[in-house]
Amino acid sequence: MAPSRRTPQSSQGDVPDIARAIEAMVAAMTQQSTTMMQRREASMQRQTVLLEQQQLVMQQMEAARITAKDAYWQHMEALRQLEENRATNLVFGPEPRPAVREWSLEDFLKHHPTKFGGKTSPNAAD
Repeated sequence: MAPSRRTPQSSQGDVPDIARAIEAMVAAMTQQSTTMMQRREASMQRQTVLLEQQQLVMQQMEAARITAKDAYWQHMEALRQLEENRATNLVFGPEPRPAVREWSLEDFLKHHPTKFGGKTSPNAAD
């Protein structure tokens, strides 16, 4: 048996159905493509905002680094000046400072004579 062939009338009836199906597919694909493009555009905008935020944070970090570096050098200069002033005062001060001599036990006892009344504790009877 030979495959059946459609008659020209039956194939002409299918053309509008096929055309409508193709049009529906094109419309769906167009809608899907538009949605994807909108999502891509929104994603690109978010990325742009994030990059701008990152740049701002980097600028702030750089400013903080420079400020900390400046403060460090100012402190180092102040310490250097303090040390220089201290050394200058020791050499060129108004009066030379006498050396502090520590007392020995003997020196202490010479200036604070012992007054021993025979008591060995504060609670001992008089």
